[in-house]
Parts: sequence; structure tokens; C-alpha cells
Amino acid sequence: MTWSELDSAIASNTTFLLSSHEGLDGDSIGSQLAVYWYLTSLSKRVTVYNSDALPDKFKFLTNGGVLANQRPRGPFDVCVVLDCSNPARLGWERLSDMGSYIVNIDHHRDNVLFGSINIVKKDGAATGQIIYDYLTYKKVAYPPHVAEALYAAVMTDTGAFRFSNTTGTILRMCADLADRGADPSRIYDKVYASFSAGGLLLQSRIWSTLAFHHCGAICSMEMPYGLIEELGATYGDSEGMADFTIMGAGVEVGMLIKYDEKETHFSLRSKGRVDVGRIAAGIRGGGGHPGAAGCTMTQPCKEAKARMLDIITRELS
Repeated sequence: MTWSELDSAIASNTTFLLSSHEGLDGDSIGSQLAVYWYLTSLSKRVTVYNSDALPDKFKFLTNGGVLANQRPRGPFDVCVVLDCSNPARLGWERLSDMGSYIVNIDHHRDNVLFGSINIVKKDGAATGQIIYDYLTYKKVAYPPHVAEALYAAVMTDTGAFRFSNTTGTILRMCADLADRGADPSRIYDKVYASFSAGGLLLQSRIWSTLAFHHCGAICSMEMPYGLIEELGATYGDSEGMADFTIMGAGVEVGMLIKYDEKETHFSLRSKGRVDVGRIAAGIRGGGGHPGAAGCTMTQPCKEAKARMLDIITRELS
């Protein structure tokens, strides 16, 4: 991978917009914060904008407050889109309104290469890994809070090092980040073990919807969006629940279904027999990896769920 085009774009421009996919997760957040620090260290003017607010569980990360969800005025010299396979996943219209020069940095295999520069490592575990590689190439001595952001990015996209994308390279990288000041125990605790009462109640209600289909090969859980406000929880409290849908013996595909009256979102998981990334890519705006993907149908839950079950059942058959 060559970095010369990225170096040139950074050196020759002044104003930058950073953004990522809707439904912010650890990788999208940590990657943005690391790039924010790097650009501001070069005296660049940097704005961060996402369609969704920063989840509470990630507010411990330094500079988390710069992740705004109020649309700024454009245009910017450069728009840096991180961890997002296509512009539709940003959750806001007309990326071109923010600037015509796009830097696309991502690790999803279904990335549509929409950037003026496309830095896409399709075999990468996380976008945070790509940012780490870039800072290593630049021989930048970054502070502990940047190491922490990158560690959180990689930890979350490897399922706390449980997924098959956890390699020796990833573990060595995270060891280096720990040496640079990231605290693995603290980060794990903040992300995976620090829920509010409302958050735990939300998870208990999601667990109560557990259901099996197709002779136990498919598992589903559901969450109406209205439940978040009802219980005093946050959207981020449901993050990671999809991973539990493939914990059952005999389950091949799992899905966490989040919905309101107009649309239904699926967080899909697979043990390997079914490529859920390909399934999600078949739905407009959807995509992801073979083992973890997401998509949204503009249908009420009952109809959308039946449609998705039919798709997965045909894949299994």
C-alpha cells in the first residue's frame, strides 16, 4: 500500500471533514479520533460530523466531544470518510455538498471505491488497523489517548479478539498500542462492562424476544426503537447484542432486528456457512463482512423479518 496520495492531499489542503457510517461503533469512532488528532497536530482545521451521536459508552475516549451530529456548513477542502463502504451508509444526503475531494479509508470488502483516493484494505480487521499502519509509516510519536482510540477500534471490530479476523498481526499491533499507553483492561471495562440500569433493562428485554427458526439454524432477537426511550437507555446499549444470536449450538445465522413503524434494520451474524455480507449487499445501502453485516428494509418489522428469513433459509438450503 502506498501513502503518497494521502500525504499530498493532507499537505496541500487546510480544511477537513471527517465522517463515518450511521450507527457509530468502536472502529468508526476510534479511527475518526485518531485521524482528528493527527490532522490537528499538523495545524489543519478539522470538523467531525456523523448522522448519529456518540454513544455514551465511548465518551471516555479523549476528544469524543468533537464527534458532532449537527450538519456543518461546507464545502471543505477534503472529506475523509472512514469505515464506510458506500456513501449511502453515511445516513445523510449528498456527500458532494461537503466537498468534491474524497478520501475513502475502509476495510469492508464491498467498498464501492467512491473516493478521489481509495485506501481500502479488504483483508484488514478494522479501519483502525489502517490508521495505525499509516501513523507507523509516518513514524509519528502519538500520545496515549490516540493509542487508546486505535485499541478500542480494533478491539471492537474483532469482538474483543474473539472473531476469526484476530491474527498474530492484530495481537502484535495491540501489544504495541498497550506499550504506547492504551490500557486494555480499562478500555474493555468501559465498552463491554459499564452499562446503566436502563441499558441492562434494555438488554434483558431484547433477550426476552429470543427465537429460533428453520429447525434451530437461525436465531433472532428484536428491539423496537421506542424501547430505548421507555427504559431510559441509549442506542449504544444494544451494541454487541447481535453477537449473542450465534452463540447457540446448531445456529448458523443470527440477526438482531431493530425497528419502528416504517423501517427495519438487521444486524446479521454468521458462523461461516452463510455469507451474510452478500445477503446485506443485496439490500440497498447494506453491506459488511461474511460473518457480520447490516442492512435496512423500508418495511414494517413483520414483513421485513419474513422476507429476511426467506432469504436466509434459501441460502441455508
